[in-house]
Amino acid sequence: MDVEATVVVLIGLLGPASVIGWPLLKQRRILVPWRIGNALLAEGRFAEAEAKFRETLEMARGRFGADHWRTSLHMNALALSLVGQNRLDDAQPLVERAFAIADAQKPLPHPDLALVFVGASIYWASRKDEARAQTLLDRARREGRSSRHVRAAIERTVVVRAAQKGDEARAADAYSRVPSELLKERDVGKLARLGLKLLHAGDARRAGQCLRAALSVVTRVSSGEFAEAFYRGLLGEALVRDGHEEEARRELEQAAIDYDAIVGGSHPAAAPVLVVLAELRARMGDDDGARSACKRVLRLAVPATTPVEPYRASASAADPLEAERDRARALLARLGQPT
Repeated sequence: MDVEATVVVLIGLLGPASVIGWPLLKQRRILVPWRIGNALLAEGRFAEAEAKFRETLEMARGRFGADHWRTSLHMNALALSLVGQNRLDDAQPLVERAFAIADAQKPLPHPDLALVFVGASIYWASRKDEARAQTLLDRARREGRSSRHVRAAIERTVVVRAAQKGDEARAADAYSRVPSELLKERDVGKLARLGLKLLHAGDARRAGQCLRAALSVVTRVSSGEFAEAFYRGLLGEALVRDGHEEEARRELEQAAIDYDAIVGGSHPAAAPVLVVLAELRARMGDDDGARSACKRVLRLAVPATTPVEPYRASASAADPLEAERDRARALLARLGQPT
């Protein structure tokens, strides 16, 4: 597992919604270094995170004892900071001890303890022992199923591992199991890139899953902005390809309305949405609506004084707007409308 991928997983595992709710961690003395350690991990500053987790591990040993299950979580955090530095030999005794403590709990006293199995899975994946890593991940899924945050951490681990192997379908399925309210802004770009790859590969259903999730996050954090219209348009295209025509029409029409409100009625950002909408309307028997959308595309113009947003992530032509105009002209010709 490379360092960047490890960072993604570490953030999911050690975020503030996890173990900091315990009575011990409510005490400022241990809460502060724990939070700082997590922030450092998020920035990829693993050596500094290591120092903070050594501090919290010592505190946990003093409060609970070396063999307490809560102490094992601090071992896990420290081990993962070492994995982030590719210091696998240093991490191994911490991983093994944390696992032994967690493994002895029958049943687990808290679902967060399943994160120790996730940490061990990440470690063994870094050692290229995929069979052991998968066995540990499966166990973590069973043991932590009662906690949304643990489930999210597990599925994020699956996303990273699947992406490393180029298995976009498995990554999309894992992302779909992360509770939507736990998706963050940092997930939007990953979901969109994954969705576009799947769309180009012909897997419109999973592409729609990813793009719908991206749109839900964007709508939650920045309603009414350009990104919302952009992702809504991509979702509409995925829905068209997946055969959900009525839902696709609603999303595409809303995306066109949003573009008008945000960048104006003549901005080229709306071109791909309008062309897909025109093609859909024609397929649904609304020739007049299709013609109207095509004519709007032909009236669009690149602003002379402002930069144009990358309004179609998959565009490769030197002039994406002209490519969309060609599609609109071709559709008008099929509909018997002179251009």
